[in-house]
Amino acid sequence: MLDAGVSADQFRVAAETGRIHRMRRGVYVLEQAADDRTRYAQNVAAMLVTLQHHFAVGDSAAAFHEFPNPWFMPWTSRATTIAGPKSRPDRRIRGDRTSRPVETPWGLAQDPVGTAMEVARALTLPQALMVTDHVARRLAGTTDRFELASARCREAARETLCRVANVPAAQLADPAAESPAESFCRGHMILCGFDELRCGVPVRGRSGAQYFIDILLGNLAIEVDGRVKYEKGDGVQVLLDEKRREDDLRAGGLNFHRAFAEDLFAQPDREMERIRERV
Repeated sequence: MLDAGVSADQFRVAAETGRIHRMRRGVYVLEQAADDRTRYAQNVAAMLVTLQHHFAVGDSAAAFHEFPNPWFMPWTSRATTIAGPKSRPDRRIRGDRTSRPVETPWGLAQDPVGTAMEVARALTLPQALMVTDHVARRLAGTTDRFELASARCREAARETLCRVANVPAAQLADPAAESPAESFCRGHMILCGFDELRCGVPVRGRSGAQYFIDILLGNLAIEVDGRVKYEKGDGVQVLLDEKRREDDLRAGGLNFHRAFAEDLFAQPDREMERIRERV
């Protein structure tokens, strides 16, 4: 701090008045984040600052890579998970001399694929797909929705994930899933015995207009949205546009089921019953 032109007294006053925040001994930040993921990442990064040749793994790496939260509890409730040259169980540090960590804005972390598979292995399928679908989309390296929905893209992502861990969440990952809620819904549908599920399916309506279906099961289009989509300032227009889209697709032969993400997360079994009634 002295090299930066800040005296010891100035530093003390800044800390006492809350203009900087102490994270741990010798580590300070100008501002503590308001959201829990960033605040958790700050805590992990603060620990890494004091450790050479260490990197975030598992849950901590998931925060560094900005994965969706699959636990339905604050990020800050997750333990800090770090790896280094030597195992130190008393500090929750595991030994790892073989991994090749990658740079992130927060510091070194386990690579995204390895992170996804480590996190997914400890979760139920619906929650695990929230993570593996997200990474599959990153692996695709494109925003082209036709490409994301292609068998070629899907199989390539699954092959990469399965090389790390050949588990259901890797075998069923889909880069065409656009949101954690879609992944969560599809996972529960798979557990209920529904198969041949496809995400982000390109379909034309009766008018010839091009649309993409969140989840397609036979001729049933399942759309998964949050209520916030319809509660914004342009919510009425969004609702009208969705109605026109649905009418056009119904005219083309599809049936529709809409699931609100909030209801799905709160009562997935009830949402599965509603889908069964539509099939």
